[in-house]
Amino acid sequence: MADLSKATRKEESLWLLERLVPDSAANNLALAFQVNGELDPAALRAALELLVRRHEVLRTVYVAAGARLLKGVVPAGGFAVEVSTGELAGEDVDRALRPFVGLPFALDGRPLLRAGVFRHPGGDVACLAFHHLIYDIISGTTLFDELMTAYDAAAAVAEPPPELTAEVAAFHEPEPSEESVAYWRERMADFDSAALDLWCGAEDPPVPTLTGDHLAHQLGDAAVAAVRSLPRETRAPESVVLMAAFDLLLAAHGAGPDLTVGTPVSVRPRETPGLVGHHTNVLPIRVTVEPGESFRTLVRRTRDSYFAALAHADVAVDSIADLSPRTGSSWRNRLCRHLFNYYPSLEYKAHRTAGLDVSPIVVENGYSKFDLEFFVASSPSAIRITARYSTEKLSRDEVEALVRRYEELLVTLARDPDAELGGLRVWNRADHAVIGAANATARSFSPADVAQAVHGHARRTPGAVAVEDGERTVTYGQLWHAATETRERLAEAGIGPGDVVAIAAPRGPEVTAAVLGVWLAGAAYLPIDPEHPAQRIGFLLEDSAARGVFTPGPLPVGIDALRLPMPLFAAGPPAPGPFPGEIDPESPAYLIYTSGSTGRPKGALLPHRAISNIAADYTVRLGLTPADVTLWMTTFAFDMANLEHYVPLYSGGRIAIAPDEARTDGKVLRALIERHDPKVVQATPTTLRMVLDEVAPLLEGRHVVTGAEVVPVPLAQRLRDTGCHVHHAYGPTETTTWCTWGPLPEELGERLDVGVPIWNTQVFVLAPDGRELPIGVRGEVCIAGSGVALGYHGLPALNAERFGDHPEYGRFYRSGDLGRWRADGTLELFGRADRQVKLRGNRIELGEIEATLLTHPKVRAVAAVVVGDRSGDGRLVAFVQPDAGDDLTDDLWEHARAHLPTSAIPQDFLLVADLPTTANEKVDYLELERMAAFARPAAGGESAEAGPDDEIEAYLVTLWRRLLDHPSVTAESNFFTHGGHSLLGAQLLQHLEEERGTSVKLAELFAAPTPRSLAAHIRATAR
Repeated sequence: MADLSKATRKEESLWLLERLVPDSAANNLALAFQVNGELDPAALRAALELLVRRHEVLRTVYVAAGARLLKGVVPAGGFAVEVSTGELAGEDVDRALRPFVGLPFALDGRPLLRAGVFRHPGGDVACLAFHHLIYDIISGTTLFDELMTAYDAAAAVAEPPPELTAEVAAFHEPEPSEESVAYWRERMADFDSAALDLWCGAEDPPVPTLTGDHLAHQLGDAAVAAVRSLPRETRAPESVVLMAAFDLLLAAHGAGPDLTVGTPVSVRPRETPGLVGHHTNVLPIRVTVEPGESFRTLVRRTRDSYFAALAHADVAVDSIADLSPRTGSSWRNRLCRHLFNYYPSLEYKAHRTAGLDVSPIVVENGYSKFDLEFFVASSPSAIRITARYSTEKLSRDEVEALVRRYEELLVTLARDPDAELGGLRVWNRADHAVIGAANATARSFSPADVAQAVHGHARRTPGAVAVEDGERTVTYGQLWHAATETRERLAEAGIGPGDVVAIAAPRGPEVTAAVLGVWLAGAAYLPIDPEHPAQRIGFLLEDSAARGVFTPGPLPVGIDALRLPMPLFAAGPPAPGPFPGEIDPESPAYLIYTSGSTGRPKGALLPHRAISNIAADYTVRLGLTPADVTLWMTTFAFDMANLEHYVPLYSGGRIAIAPDEARTDGKVLRALIERHDPKVVQATPTTLRMVLDEVAPLLEGRHVVTGAEVVPVPLAQRLRDTGCHVHHAYGPTETTTWCTWGPLPEELGERLDVGVPIWNTQVFVLAPDGRELPIGVRGEVCIAGSGVALGYHGLPALNAERFGDHPEYGRFYRSGDLGRWRADGTLELFGRADRQVKLRGNRIELGEIEATLLTHPKVRAVAAVVVGDRSGDGRLVAFVQPDAGDDLTDDLWEHARAHLPTSAIPQDFLLVADLPTTANEKVDYLELERMAAFARPAAGGESAEAGPDDEIEAYLVTLWRRLLDHPSVTAESNFFTHGGHSLLGAQLLQHLEEERGTSVKLAELFAAPTPRSLAAHIRATAR
């Protein structure tokens, strides 16, 4: 081997990928062909040795030496080519060859190519595997042609033609020009890579494997005709038109609007277009997809960006990435996550060699460096798309749907290239059929509302028990009589239609009678948790303009409101008279307050039609009869109680009041179930986890309804194992408890769906620009139909923001929840689009926590995050930037307790000198979540930016400072946001191994990018 020299930055980027994912073959490429007979392995070896002698690049070897990559060239006579032999089974030759192609190459000075001949029933197959360091796809056309000629000569034991004996020196790409470097630095300076993630597929894995797959699709005649016409219409090359359509496809699925698509371009000298070697650069083609513009405009913008990039193609994408500061610690390429690769014709010449017909084979390596790549081969007769994709990000079904939407999009664009892009619905036929069927929910029902239903039961079965509370029982006759007396008392107080009456009392029959009395008076009730802070109760009463408060005891000190005594029940009430007038289904039934992002709780006003629809639907869905019992466990101020309260009243069944302890003590709940034999039990997943061990033996055959937070799959399996009927439900407060509902699927998978829309309810998923999204694409869940609220009380601006009108479904609510349709027509949820979370069943606005803490006079800035499960049992953490370094920990606890509901008080307060920000100067919440995962609560004046806790942290802080040349680095400084990059990260890990004997993978540094988090990882690994 000749002397070793340092590899180029472009070559190092390939090596760093292998350090990120050790033992992967993501850099392996293949050249394969099949013949209609038998190949001679010896002749193939001779032919390959001839090509290796000819092309110096094929004799180039690489050596990983610590944090550096070195390279050298083996002399022409010192390079032996081994040709292995074997057999292949099955018709899918591509997949059968993957184990051979997928063997990693070691960068230890050994050859970076190997060959094999395999027997196959359809004829022998030859496969050459190369490392990308010495080969690219364009190299394949040259090597294939030369290999056929060389094999022909070797098989005939003849001299090869002179052109194959001339040596071709390896081409050393020149350093990028200053002009190109300046161009890319300016072009990509403000690019936000977070905009590249799609709304379909899975989240990024914390540690990548780069596993991938592909599917092939040939465009139909209509799409081919569209592609042929669009270049004429838009005056752009076919490649640019197809790339612009790919940009639009990505934008329609969540990327952008400012996005990049990588495209490979050859940087070979013009005089040697077929030069063998790795001479391809991936260029980030940056475009903006504006909804108000046309496809013609997008094509023009794409064309301009593409040709400007070509003029500066001498800078590889990894070098371009190094020109702009990294704003996070994701291991993903921060400039390109999707690739578009166009070839006007990718057809090897037809060959016969040694009397054999030769058919080239495309072999995939089973990996993908990108989330999605469209490899488009266009010939005069056909256009074929090979979609390569990361199986960590996308499923085969999702990619197939993307390809079909792309095809239909091309046809749509050809019809009118001047149509506004925002008005295009990028759907395929399956999307229309499945979503349309899910929303076909129209149903009629009688009686029209809950109050009329209770009146009917009181007339027909006045002695039937309506509510049982401990040893007390209240019949339907007693309940109705107490309700009518309550109505009369309210009328005497001047309370009637349009008014609001608060009810601040524990669950019990008195609450039920008060609700019915308020409804009969034409008013709406306001449920209040009497355990809430006095300040919050006072705000609710003042904001709602409540005319009075039903409460069994005195009001909190400082609250001035009309106190109404709780209803009483007569021992022998008279028979009910006629129903006192119809209740307008559009009139308000109740006003319920939820957390507000500004720090001000907001009240949602729900109409009678909403309560009636849910009561009628669930009565039928659960098969409830007057003989059935439902447990009322949920606090009255939580709208989840509607099912436990009003559905049994509608069906004529019995409500059994559960004490508060039943939500946390399995023994108490078990005793209740044994006593009342309820048909329906509803609880949040948090409650079920606490009580299931005790009650599991009693659940068989019962209906268990759960929702309000994510249902973990293990919990769902445990519930199923009890033999109960599990109903997984979902719904925001503004759409009346539950708007979707479904049983557990046969296969639970990793994430449960939340069923399909209930009666008279339509659900759709919207993009931020208002486009309705197809199957599999995440967006904001919107709900229309009977359950939608009248609006927020006294908040017209918020009403305009959160409620809208759908051209087909009418008035709808924007939930703020992220979700998507599944292919089976069920809905799947993914958390919040805004900064709202649900913890242990409680809806919490992180913005409300921030706004509340900011009212403390010594707080300068606040950011609240959740660590762990954002939809279940996570931990609330508040990062606080105090004035003058004050230790406010104790004050903050008291301040939060005085102003926030218990569920919204952070578990931890972390004091910081500054909040981290993104490139756009916004609070970097992702970075805060990483910090919160490793930091400990502030105490004794120490902040989350305090000095290192132990010797390993101290060493890492010193190492950070040394490599980053950044003396202000602390234990919480992110390596990548303080000037670090992948290559420097590799050097850091090399120092760590050499100086301390500690081995850490590059992917682990990306996952734990601060001295404190990496020290914690090292300690955990050592244990």
